[in-house]
Amino acid sequence: SHLFRLFERQPLIDSHSEEGLRPDKFEGNVTLNDVVFRYPTRPNVPVLQGLSLEVKKGQTLALVGSSGCGKSTVVQLLERFYDPVFGTVLLDGQEAKKLNVQWLRAQLGIVSQEPILFDCSIAENIAYGDNSRIVTLEEIVWAAKEANIHPFIETLPHKYETRVEDKG
Repeated sequence: SHLFRLFERQPLIDSHSEEGLRPDKFEGNVTLNDVVFRYPTRPNVPVLQGLSLEVKKGQTLALVGSSGCGKSTVVQLLERFYDPVFGTVLLDGQEAKKLNVQWLRAQLGIVSQEPILFDCSIAENIAYGDNSRIVTLEEIVWAAKEANIHPFIETLPHKYETRVEDKG
C-alpha cells in the first residue's frame, strides 16, 4: 500500500504544464532574494536561511561547501524542482514561479558534480538536456567546443555518433 501511495503522489510543480510565461529571450541574470527553504519531507530542518545572491549574465558561479550545506538545493530551486518557503528566485528579473517550467529548464545548463552518461551516442548525450525541441548538430558541436571536448570527439572513429556505454 505504501508503494501505491507513492505512485499516486502528485508533484507540487507540474513540469508538463503549459502555463507560465515564455519570454522571447533569456539573458542569464539570476537573483535569489532572502531565500528560505526546507524540504517537504523534513519541514523542521532548514536547508537555506535567508540566502541572497546575484549572478549577472556571463559570470561564473561555483557553489562550494561541505556536504549537506545546500549547494544542490540552490540548483534545484533554479530548476524549479522546488519553490522556496520564503523569498524569491528571479531570472532576468522575472519570478521563477511565473515562468513556464519547460521553458525555464530549457534555458539552464547545469553541470553537476556527478555527470551522468546514457547508453546512446555522444550527440544524443549532449542534446539530452533540451527535450523541448530537436537540437541541431551545429548546436551540439558548439556545446562540445564550449566544453573543450570537441577535439577529443573528433579523434573517435564515429565522432559524434560514437556510442557511449554504461559509465562512459
